[in-house]
Amino acid sequence: MEGEKGKKTQLFVGLRKANGQIGYLSESLSIPEFFEMVRSMDHQERVLVDFAPVIETLHALHKDAGDLAVISKYKSMYSYWHDSISYSDFRIRLPKCESLSVAANELLATLEDRIAKHSLDYTSRRLGESSANLRVILALEKDVNIFIDTLLCFIHSKASLEIASFKKDVVLGEYCERLLAVLEGLLAKVLDYSTYNDRFQLESDSLLFHLAIVENCVIDSYSQLLPNFGSKEDLRLVVLRSGDKHEIRDGRNERYMEVVTRYRVPDQNELNMARMLRDLCYKVRSIAGLINTLKHEVVRWDPSDHSIEELKGLIRLAPPAANP
Repeated sequence: MEGEKGKKTQLFVGLRKANGQIGYLSESLSIPEFFEMVRSMDHQERVLVDFAPVIETLHALHKDAGDLAVISKYKSMYSYWHDSISYSDFRIRLPKCESLSVAANELLATLEDRIAKHSLDYTSRRLGESSANLRVILALEKDVNIFIDTLLCFIHSKASLEIASFKKDVVLGEYCERLLAVLEGLLAKVLDYSTYNDRFQLESDSLLFHLAIVENCVIDSYSQLLPNFGSKEDLRLVVLRSGDKHEIRDGRNERYMEVVTRYRVPDQNELNMARMLRDLCYKVRSIAGLINTLKHEVVRWDPSDHSIEELKGLIRLAPPAANP
């Protein structure tokens, strides 16, 4: 399956760059982004491909990751979903999907509470150890991945029964909004991102300045998730201008200006947490994009074997990406 420009896409789940490419891979897995599972056919009809293979692949990755109580509920919910798709008779599928809806809502509510607790357990770098905070974010990452998998089961069930039902949906969209608010709030804390008068404080010790110096190409993938970033200026220049300037002369009495500058160097735990939270934010944005498309566009459910086989052909393990 390919995008409208003939380019294969990735489950990101990173920032979509201007050239149409996805910036990063997630979990070394190559699959379409969630919102790109809605395709435009040759006659301009929009269809949502039966994405059961995506759910099955992600379930295989996450079925044993996380808290045992959550995993038990997740496996139970997944069993409801997997059983429901085995029936073609609408009269049989309907009660199966209703059971799936109940189980999915219960699991999502549980995960929301857990994710909120993880958010509260994170402490400022000035008050706590980064190793303890990393454990919090690793636990949160597992819960968010299961949250996303559960949403996909819920979306698949609704779409396969009555895709038009998304026109009046508020529940699934609100799940994404609340989750994204938590994740973006945590990302701002990890980046030590703060604003004054709705503008980014350029005098801060934000991790963004370190990233600007050592890997400036990833700055946009973070800044687009931050409120009131506003700065159009290259942060490397901000760092340089904050330095102390000294005039020096060489052996031939040539005049030079030497700039001595400084920025805070984060430890590896901070960098890892920032990457994880950034990637989770884009995953949630991607699934929110799918829900928004189903809500506001005319889309038909496409369960054809041809489309499913195309999708399966794109699901494969990929070489691990370098840490961006």
